[in-house]
Order: sequence, then C-alpha cells, then structure tokens
Amino acid sequence: MAYTGRQRIVGIVLTVAMILLIAFAVTEIAFWLAFVMVAIIAGGVAFVTRVFPGSRFFSISLANLLAVYASIYMLFITTNFIGASEAVVSVAFLLPILAFFGGAWRWREPIATILGEPEVSEHAGIGHILRWLLPVFAVGATTFALPPLALTPLQTDGILLLDMAVIAGLVFFASRAVAIFMIATGLMFEEFFVRAERLAVPAFAFLTFYSLNVIVFAALYRIVERVSGTPQFLVAGEPATITFSEALYFSLISVATVGYGDITPLGGLVRALASLQIIIGVLLLLFGFYEIMSYARDHLEHEHKRRR
Repeated sequence: MAYTGRQRIVGIVLTVAMILLIAFAVTEIAFWLAFVMVAIIAGGVAFVTRVFPGSRFFSISLANLLAVYASIYMLFITTNFIGASEAVVSVAFLLPILAFFGGAWRWREPIATILGEPEVSEHAGIGHILRWLLPVFAVGATTFALPPLALTPLQTDGILLLDMAVIAGLVFFASRAVAIFMIATGLMFEEFFVRAERLAVPAFAFLTFYSLNVIVFAALYRIVERVSGTPQFLVAGEPATITFSEALYFSLISVATVGYGDITPLGGLVRALASLQIIIGVLLLLFGFYEIMSYARDHLEHEHKRRR
C-alpha cells in the first residue's frame, strides 16, 4: 500500500520535527554536530525514499532510530570521551550512519523484496534484533572503563574513532536486519496514526469534559476565596490570594494528581473541593477510557462487516 496524500504530509512534518529536535539536542556536544545531524538525516530520508519507494513511514522510523542513536551517543561522549575534539566527535558520529546507508545500498534488492511482503514483522523478530544490537552495545559498554585511565586528548580521539569504526563495521554487515527492523517499526507508526485518526472524535469529547472539570473547579476556588475574603491557599508556603490563572493551574495539577506543592489548599472548603475534584477526575478518566475503547471496538466491528 502506498502513501496517501495526508500520510505523506504527516510523514514529512514529523520527520522534519524530529530532525530539528535532534539538532537542538546535540549542540551541547559540538556546535557543528547540529548541522551535521540535519544534513545526514535529510540525506538519509532522501536516500531511503529513493531506494525504497513506497516504504510509507520508513523515513519517520529512520529519523526516530537516529534520535535514539544520537541520545545514546551523547551519553557516551559526555561520560567517557569528554576530552574528544569537536571534529572527531562529528566524524565518529557519522561512521555508523554512513555504514548503514552503504549496507542498505549493498543489500537493497533483498530489502526491497521483504518490503513488498505482507508480513514484514516476521523478519524482524527479537532474535534478529539482538543479533546486531548486542554486539554494538558490547563495544559501547567497554568505553566505560576509559575515564579512570586519564587519557590524553589525542588518545581519547583515537579510541573514539576506533570504537565507532568497529560499530560501523557491525552496522554495515547487519544493515539488512536493521533496515527490516525499521520497516517493521514504520508499519507500526502507520498503524498508530490510522488508529489515532479513528479515535479523534471520542478523544476530543473526553478532553472537552476533562477541561470543563478543570475550568469549573478553578472558578469555584476563586469564588470561595472572594467570598471568604481571606487567602485560601498557600503559595510557596505563604498564605496568598491566587489569581484565576493560578486557580486553573492548581485545578489542573489536582485533577492530574501531580501535587507539585507550590500551591496548596489552606481552607477547609477548598480542601473539600480539591478532594471532590480528584474523585470526579478519576471517575471521568475511567469513563473516558471505557468510552474510547468501546468506540474503537464498535468502529472496528463495523469495518469488518463492511469489508465482508
């Protein structure tokens, strides 16, 4: 099944958002790495779109996997390779990604064949995933022995490049399995968006009732405070009159049962109202989930009957 127009737009928007998110996140390691990230992800999305047409949410899956890789890479750099230069950090980051693209091109025909099969997930079992994931993590785990060694910057650069080169080699030979894993993940993304679209109406209705709960009780908190003429809340540990926006904030964190503690009820009546709101919120949450699941089940049964 190929992309619809809406799916293509959603895929592009989410991929761009993921690219920007990763780019901003990695600037703590090396400023230029942000630009490298944007370029490599954009090029990667163009690559998989060109080489594997009709791969649906493959580009989103690729961007997501690169986000996970970037997060783990940042952890290793900031923990085990603090003295590495920016240039080496950027080059080392690219090695496994380029190795994957090279391997995907090398085995593009088998990957494309599996892409066209109806049961792609059968080729992406846990055994296939662990086969390439465990060796990669094993190489990365060895780097935690480096900080106590007090290495020079040159030694740190060399070991970083060596480790990432080994990981790149593993990724190259496992690129077929990695690509199949991303295809299966992309299909899961697509199924998620299809189901989310079906649940848009009941979910919006649930949020409407939920917001009413928040707004009504926020108004009640303000009314009680105005009628009493004395502060009914503690703000930062001190009695204070709260504004309506602060009442909304307190109402929201109460119904969410978060309890940050920056605003707490002082008067007995507002405490009773807060307790009542939490009970109503829990009941509304249970009722909302039940209705959403019932709607999804009825819709699915209707689709099955229509297809028959």
